[in-house]
Amino acid sequence: MKRRFSPASIVTAVVLAFLYLPIGMVVVNAFNADENLIGWGGFTLDWITGAFGDERVRQDFWTSCVIALLSTAVAVTLSLAAVMAVSRLPKRAGAVLQTLTYARLMIPEVVIAAGILVVIDRLGLTTGTWSVVAGHIVFCSAYATLVLQSRFATLTGTYDEAAADLGAPPYRVFLRVLWPMMMPAVVIASLLSFTFSFDDVVSTVFLAGPETETLPVLILSLSRHGTSPEINAIAVAFMFVSLVLMCLVGLASFWPSKQARRATSEEEAS
Repeated sequence: MKRRFSPASIVTAVVLAFLYLPIGMVVVNAFNADENLIGWGGFTLDWITGAFGDERVRQDFWTSCVIALLSTAVAVTLSLAAVMAVSRLPKRAGAVLQTLTYARLMIPEVVIAAGILVVIDRLGLTTGTWSVVAGHIVFCSAYATLVLQSRFATLTGTYDEAAADLGAPPYRVFLRVLWPMMMPAVVIASLLSFTFSFDDVVSTVFLAGPETETLPVLILSLSRHGTSPEINAIAVAFMFVSLVLMCLVGLASFWPSKQARRATSEEEAS
């Protein structure tokens, strides 16, 4: 008896092909020896080694890493402070801060970048790495706040109050009680913020200025002249970094559940 494909399976296959076929073509063409990408010309690593040997690619990769690290450090720090402050504010003030967080996610990134550019112009400042970091902090802090807030909501009013009742000062309550429990969420928020900042194009194009160029902007500028094996090779290297970060986020997400299972087993053993 022949097995027929259902309409749902066909639609699913078409959607998956639409989503992942372009990515697969980029990966294949990064190792395609045919310079014109008309057909398969054999396997080669020349484009990959050429991309890593390009001084401009290495410089833009380093610039992307620096911007992502600075944006992540500031965004996660501000988000952690905001999350802890909201728990101590009146409900109405907390709701306002919560709304402002969602607003940074809902407002188009191009609008935020254009607004920052207007402020920089009015202040007579010049754009560069610092302005790109400022633009990335806006949306990275919103994502980090959501991650940290979900974790902090499970801790507020229990462990910190118990430590305070036992005589611990506020800074020790934070360092010895809250910080270890918040660490998994901080790691996840940091990895997400780094990923979003590392591959951002919109804010970077608006705020980078003529002297600053990141790896995504380089790929965009090269793509305007048509596709080439070099672009595919840079994109594959860029994709590899993103996949590594995604794997780290996935591993970090298992950290709280592993800790909870260990604590439960210790309680049952005692």
